[in-house]
Amino acid sequence: MELIKYLLTATLLITAQCQLIDRSEIEDGGSFNLTCDVSRIGNSNVPPIVTSLYSLTIERTVVSGTQTIAVYSPALFKNFTKTIPDNRPWVIEASGGKSSSADPDLNRATIKLTLYVPDAKCTDAGIYSCNANFPSVGGVSTASRSQNMTSKAKTEDPIINSDHHNGNNPHYSSNPEGQNLTLTCSVLGPKSLVLKWQYRATNGFNLEDYPYTNAIKVANPLPVPGTTCDQYRLESALALIVQSQETLYVCAVLDGNNRVTETNFTIGIQTDQTQEPNTGPSEEPAGANVGAIVGGVIGGLVLIAIIVIVVYFCWYRKRNDDDSGKFGPFLIYQ
Repeated sequence: MELIKYLLTATLLITAQCQLIDRSEIEDGGSFNLTCDVSRIGNSNVPPIVTSLYSLTIERTVVSGTQTIAVYSPALFKNFTKTIPDNRPWVIEASGGKSSSADPDLNRATIKLTLYVPDAKCTDAGIYSCNANFPSVGGVSTASRSQNMTSKAKTEDPIINSDHHNGNNPHYSSNPEGQNLTLTCSVLGPKSLVLKWQYRATNGFNLEDYPYTNAIKVANPLPVPGTTCDQYRLESALALIVQSQETLYVCAVLDGNNRVTETNFTIGIQTDQTQEPNTGPSEEPAGANVGAIVGGVIGGLVLIAIIVIVVYFCWYRKRNDDDSGKFGPFLIYQ
């Protein structure tokens, strides 16, 4: 049993080492590496008697056609040519081999071409080949190894929106217990993506799949116009009732069994203290208005009475002054 495990492991390692490209599928905006040497082509395809190669060539066949990316011929003058499409920031390097024709080259184990693509596009998908030209009885023979690389749209970061969002935090909302609301998770990516809802109390530890599948509505994927890949917009809406404790909801983005990315949204419990104050006009009780009216009437009557008394007092005093002036002289000269 241990021997079988060892052989399987060795086989996997050899297979991984002999791959031309370090991945079989690229994502729009991603990167990949390609290595071209005898070990990738396979020693069985190049006779052991051959100790020196004439050249190595990297080619690819994509939608736009077949392209020669790089050619390295080290046997005589280390001739190295490369063609980079549209002046993209590719890195192509050549190594190994000797430049002197008088000295045996013996470059079989050292000659190598490498390609690094940091700005992968969906249009880069296609068949990539590593070709080796070597001397043979007939003159020149070619051995090659090819690998097909597919592409897919880039998966963007998902977003969760609430139809009753309170506050400025995009990942948190405070809502009253028992309120009905809907969380909508949306993401841009390949059509194969699946959105999965999970939840837990914020003071808990383990996420659980949301049990009420009838509360989840999945929209049909919609193609995104103007993209080089087949990018789609996917949405999943979760209808729920605010619970009595703060709860964390997670929208996980799955591609097959692979959890690509996720985002979360927490719903807190809104209490009376956390509710915004009522800034509208306040209404006073009707009794208070009646009391104010009665008080105003009484105050007005009192003021009128005071004015009448003052006027009467002034009039009475003036009359007394007039009477004393009329009879005074007769009393003096009598």
